[in-house]
Amino acid sequence: MSDLTLDNFLQLTVAGIVSGSAYALLGVAFGLILSVTGRFHFAFTFTYTISAYIAAEVGQQYGLPLWLALIVGALVGAVFGVLFERVVYRPLAEKSGAYALLVIFVASLGLAIIGRNLIALVWIDTASLQITGFTNAGYNIGPVTLTKLGIVQVIVAWILILALGAVLSYTGLGRIVRAVRVNPEMSLVVGVDPKTVYLAVFAIGSFFGGVAAVLNATQTAASPDMGFNPLFYAFVVAFLAGLGRHPVVVGLVGLFLGLIESWSALFMSTQWTSLVVFGILFIYVALRPVQLRGMLRRPTPATA
Repeated sequence: MSDLTLDNFLQLTVAGIVSGSAYALLGVAFGLILSVTGRFHFAFTFTYTISAYIAAEVGQQYGLPLWLALIVGALVGAVFGVLFERVVYRPLAEKSGAYALLVIFVASLGLAIIGRNLIALVWIDTASLQITGFTNAGYNIGPVTLTKLGIVQVIVAWILILALGAVLSYTGLGRIVRAVRVNPEMSLVVGVDPKTVYLAVFAIGSFFGGVAAVLNATQTAASPDMGFNPLFYAFVVAFLAGLGRHPVVVGLVGLFLGLIESWSALFMSTQWTSLVVFGILFIYVALRPVQLRGMLRRPTPATA
């Protein structure tokens, strides 16, 4: 618990903006996949983690700067996301019929567990992997300390969120994505193939998650279990914002969540602040109960 002073409040606000921006990017990434495809992509934990490991590996092996290692890592995460949809989820959806939602969730959970152990085996000689090519510096502005990495995290997160919002709102691709999200069967009538849109959505969402992973691992390190907490925050943000909402709205919910979590350190030990997220989710569900089947559109063989 921190002392309730203006200085502490301002410092916690800065920390909340940084963490909230990360939650915002994760919520937008996961929410995009979930709202358009109906897949509860639990293997998001793997694409998240492998992005950080690849970025760390190429940075160490080839001396790449952070921005280039970040792009490489996030692209690898995007490739795995597309492969999961094309090779695993789509065939299962076509064969499972009415049970596709449950079957895909179980398969995704299995992929996440297998992926975690595969990463641990490949990088068995090290418990974690550091990302090189970035020198973090601190900047003091009055009573508040900012870090270079924190500034980069906020800027990158909101550039991506705003860019996606603009694409979805003002481009042909955005209109296609919105059409598939609302009614994939009807989109077939006008010549739009939902299967192709699903692949594009998995690529974008996995890339965004990969960017968040690399920035997070730059501050700490890449580890096999690093993807599970981010998945939880991504789901909470997407759930609270509402599936199908504009990326900026989802982002603002993530920012709010980060600020509330950070401010709670004024009243409780920092090791318990994550419980605030559970509390917010519980209150939301209690005040506005929803059925899972009402949130998720169950894929059918025609749209999978």
